[in-house]
Amino acid sequence: MAKKLIGQAGVLLAALAISTTAHATPPDITPPLKKLLSTLPIAELKDQVQGMIGALQQTTCGDKLTGCYYTQSGPLQLYFFTTKGNQQTFLMVVDKTLPLPHLLSDKVQKAMGSTTLSSPIISISTTDYALDIIKMPPSLQKVVREHYFNVSSLSFASGVQLAAQANLGGGMKSAMESFGVKSDQVTMRAAVVLPMPTDLTSGASAGAGMAEAMAHGDTMKKAGADAAKPEAFIEFQFAPNTRIAMVSPKMELTDATFFINNALTFGYKGNAAFKGVENRKIIIHFQTPWNPAGALDLLDFQFRMATPPVFTMEDAARMMFAMAVPDPRLAKYGGGYIRNIDSYKNALLSVTKPLSVFQLKNPNPAEYRFGDSTKPFPNDAKYFNYAILGPLTEGGPYMRQAGDIKILGQKMGWLDASAGSNGLAGDVGAGVTLKLGPLGKVNFKMDASMKVNGNKQDISLLGNVAGQTVSVILSGSTMTIAMNASCVNPFEIKAKVAITESTDIAEVFDGQGGVNVDPSKISGCIGKELEAAYNKIAGEYKHLSGYTASAATAELKKISDAANAATKAAEEESMKAAEQARKEYEKTKNAARDVANKSSNAANNALKAAGNVFKGFGKKKRHKPEPDPLFASSAFDWDYYYDNQPNVVKSGMDLATHWKNNGFNEGRRGSLEFDAKFYRDRYLDVQAQCKATDRMCVLRHWLDTGLQSGRQGSPDVAVATYLDRYPDLQKLFGPNDYIAAMEHWLESGEDEGRNPRPASNDPGPVMGPLRVGGGGGSAWTDDAVCKGQHITGWRVYSGSKVDRLQFRYPGGWGEAHGGNKQFKEEILLAADEYVERVSFRGSSEVEGVIFYTNKGRTHGNYGSSKMNGEYKVTPGQKLGCMSGRSGDRTDQLIFRSTGPR
Repeated sequence: MAKKLIGQAGVLLAALAISTTAHATPPDITPPLKKLLSTLPIAELKDQVQGMIGALQQTTCGDKLTGCYYTQSGPLQLYFFTTKGNQQTFLMVVDKTLPLPHLLSDKVQKAMGSTTLSSPIISISTTDYALDIIKMPPSLQKVVREHYFNVSSLSFASGVQLAAQANLGGGMKSAMESFGVKSDQVTMRAAVVLPMPTDLTSGASAGAGMAEAMAHGDTMKKAGADAAKPEAFIEFQFAPNTRIAMVSPKMELTDATFFINNALTFGYKGNAAFKGVENRKIIIHFQTPWNPAGALDLLDFQFRMATPPVFTMEDAARMMFAMAVPDPRLAKYGGGYIRNIDSYKNALLSVTKPLSVFQLKNPNPAEYRFGDSTKPFPNDAKYFNYAILGPLTEGGPYMRQAGDIKILGQKMGWLDASAGSNGLAGDVGAGVTLKLGPLGKVNFKMDASMKVNGNKQDISLLGNVAGQTVSVILSGSTMTIAMNASCVNPFEIKAKVAITESTDIAEVFDGQGGVNVDPSKISGCIGKELEAAYNKIAGEYKHLSGYTASAATAELKKISDAANAATKAAEEESMKAAEQARKEYEKTKNAARDVANKSSNAANNALKAAGNVFKGFGKKKRHKPEPDPLFASSAFDWDYYYDNQPNVVKSGMDLATHWKNNGFNEGRRGSLEFDAKFYRDRYLDVQAQCKATDRMCVLRHWLDTGLQSGRQGSPDVAVATYLDRYPDLQKLFGPNDYIAAMEHWLESGEDEGRNPRPASNDPGPVMGPLRVGGGGGSAWTDDAVCKGQHITGWRVYSGSKVDRLQFRYPGGWGEAHGGNKQFKEEILLAADEYVERVSFRGSSEVEGVIFYTNKGRTHGNYGSSKMNGEYKVTPGQKLGCMSGRSGDRTDQLIFRSTGPR
């Protein structure tokens, strides 16, 4: 019997000290307990025990015992212990060999067959207790030493219990030996009645009523009924440190306890060590029903196993290999405790290295040591992470294992794997972070899979990053990692390393920089994606080995040359098509123009009368707003109208007639040079003078004032910019003859390819330039000195008219204009002062002028006192660069603001 049997709750009687000193006081034993002793089913002991009760003599004892009694008669030793709580215990030791008494159910007794017991110890107790050998009398010590493996302590549970060294017989002997256990080297412990009937715990004071009940056998009937319940069981235990070489399955079992109960459930528990996994102690619990024929058929067996904190799938494979046994009872399931295990057990051993990197964690590891109360057997299911279920289970027999898994150094989450008819299989997936060559650290999901059977052994991890497969294949003793190239990332990773227990894929990938791959060899890599791949190798991946950056650059040049050639060919083809289309268009337009030119309707006559002409039929004449301003050369261009009013052309209506009767009033634009809406929106004085619907007012302002002042008539043509842009035109027309400049543009500038566009895209609104006076004298401008700045002073000579003027700017004085008389007045404005308004009187000359500054000062009047006009600068601007015409006097002044014209 082991040092500590199955632990029971209750009061432990930790010490027994038996002295040879006897006392005459007899023990106070309850009648029911005496009666129970007389009914023990050991015929040769009944009368002897009853006679020995009267011979009990008190001895000294310790701990919590208050009464200790002992007597001996031949091989029979009788002990009686009692406490103040009326708890009473009989202990009988029979120092001889006996047949197994009929204590259990008939089925269990039958399974035990001809079992014999050596030196049995029978305990009838109302409490749990333990006896240390050092406190036993010599006679009891001798029995323990010779028949109970010399254990240091014996323990008993409350109720009726029998312990003995057993030599098994019957079906039990066959069952034990089928597992590799010697049937003559066990200690048997039989728990017959648990718990004791409560009436047996009563003291002697229970009185005659209890004695009468006992005489009628009521209590014994209840005891017999309890003995037939499943709670009654037999355990078989071994000498301390016994190592049992089990053959089914193949393992070494220590701290072992075998058992059978009244329900005929047979099994064992202990610590198992499987071949190849000797350093991993596995707590194991096995049980299976005893069939009605009185034998074990292994139809509904089950294993529960609790592994150490870390247990690899290699360990599991070796344990599975041990489950393959030549047991005829399991042959029809494929050779062992796992279905078809015989067909793939060798395959398991061929992949032990790959399986060694699958580390399954038991979240609740336990430790068990037989006889050690601090390390009891863990009955709670939470400690067990492996199970093997028998044939009656669907798909059984098969094994399942579960727990957190760590694979190649990466935490992969919860693995639920199984082994059965189709082999070993398990899948798990989780996010991992690996260095993937030039991509650096990347987080992505990898799925780990293991499939091992007689036909294939696949153990791998697979993931995907932007279309690239990241794989880890484990085969034999080698791990192969790979990442295929893609158009997006034209590099690959390939490496092989030996598998060790400490192999970490993160460290392996850290050592791989990646190798460039020729993008043209990558499936589906074509067109722009192919070009992008070459660019990546030529730039970002140029430091990688493999396909070189220079090779990629050469391919890019080929692609570029081919693209340029294709573009040039396409452009040439497009130009040919465009030219052909233009010719067809011009042919159609020329025909329409010819018809219009020959037409003598009112509109075409008005067009010609205005000096306007059709292209190809002469030059446009000078600016001529009369007789019909609608057909002034800057207001209507037949070709422009044809090109920009396709719906009118399609209608077949005469274009000049449509413009006169409909187009202008509808707000259509008749030329590149003038747009009525743009012109009105741009100039504040035009908005004040003309209503939005009065387009004729707007057109007349342009023809009468705006053009000659150098205003901008459309978003596409700025006559002042046109004149400023070309020095040859300034030389021909002077600095401010804007009408001449417009006529040059209309007559030849467009054909010469000159640029009439404005220098600024500022839409306004602004106060545009304003011309005052006539066209006498010579044109002048202060632009060279002014440089876009504002007036800071002036000198003037005037009488009845303004004779001579000179203007000053931040850059200095401009030239004097108009005669040679001495100036009468010189005005220098303050640093923060400027002119914001001018009153004037103009006719063919400048007859009078008054300047108003932002400081509220008025300068003038110079010349006539009767003014007929006013110019206000653009809000926020200042009176800017002056220009005009002069001879003996001031013939013309052009006022303009700083900022856009």
